[in-house]
Amino acid sequence: MARRLIAGVAMVALFANGSPAFSFGKNDVGTSGAAFLKIAPGARPVGMGEAFTGVADDVHAVYWNPAGLATLRAPELTGMHMQYFQSIQYEFAAFAYPTEMHGTWGFAVSDLHVDSIDARTGDTDAPTGTFSSNDAAYWIAYGNRITSKLSLGANFKYIRQSIDSTMAHAYAFDGGALYDTDWNDVKVGASLQNLGTKVKFQNESDPLPFTMRVGASAPFFDRKLLLSSDVIVPRDHQMGLAFGGEYKKQLGRDMSASVRSGYRTDSDVTGLSGVSAGGGLEVGRFAFDFAWVPFGDLGNTYRFGLHIKFGEPAGSSEPAPKMERHASAADFLSRSAFE
Repeated sequence: MARRLIAGVAMVALFANGSPAFSFGKNDVGTSGAAFLKIAPGARPVGMGEAFTGVADDVHAVYWNPAGLATLRAPELTGMHMQYFQSIQYEFAAFAYPTEMHGTWGFAVSDLHVDSIDARTGDTDAPTGTFSSNDAAYWIAYGNRITSKLSLGANFKYIRQSIDSTMAHAYAFDGGALYDTDWNDVKVGASLQNLGTKVKFQNESDPLPFTMRVGASAPFFDRKLLLSSDVIVPRDHQMGLAFGGEYKKQLGRDMSASVRSGYRTDSDVTGLSGVSAGGGLEVGRFAFDFAWVPFGDLGNTYRFGLHIKFGEPAGSSEPAPKMERHASAADFLSRSAFE
């Protein structure tokens, strides 16, 4: 099944490379619209070098691989703020709700905005005023187990962009698969991102940043160490590799700390090209995560996230078996879910 999964993505890649609609390569840099969709959300996935397709074990699966939503056993909520370079701000929020019999539903929103940009309507150094730019995407996602080992998922998103008073809209689809192998708890995953309509400003339109990803992950040392890797094939850049790791240390019954690091080979920045690092602290049902990604001369970027799991606190019990039932609506709404 794992080989079939990877072979299927490879066939899509070959088709896409041979189609005029998908011209992959570094020569196509800058030819995609809605480029903000490539900004990776989630302090945890980014701290692991964005190698998360084969992990996808929390609410961030909404973005990285919606099939991973099927592995959730209780509702999860996350919110993230990123201080991008210059004065650019980026926010991301997501919620996932597993049902007992009908898979897991997810919802997410991302927002990239720049305020108070100087406006010039003529050949002059003096601004005539200011304007703002805003890019947003809204997700609805679904994941479900097909077998005890294979999960599939998909999401649909609405994309809206504005520059001053000019607006543009687009629609996109993501799909993903996640497979638990029988070999040393290795998981493999694949996803297709941003397959949809062109984004159009007035008379100019551009394709979305379509991307294919194949990844794998494996735990080591009694699951204290998680290693992952991704192959990334974007339509507007050369193929890249991502590698990441997360080491988790239990500090007490309801407390643990994590350190993360990663590396991507397709970064174009100078300096510490492709490097990322981060960490987190989990206390009960709450986790606080951060990630640092340098962008050379543009400066450093930082992501700060809050992650809430409405289930048993980390370390309070042994890991549940893979086929344990999902949390029901009654479980989520009951008082005991929050105590």
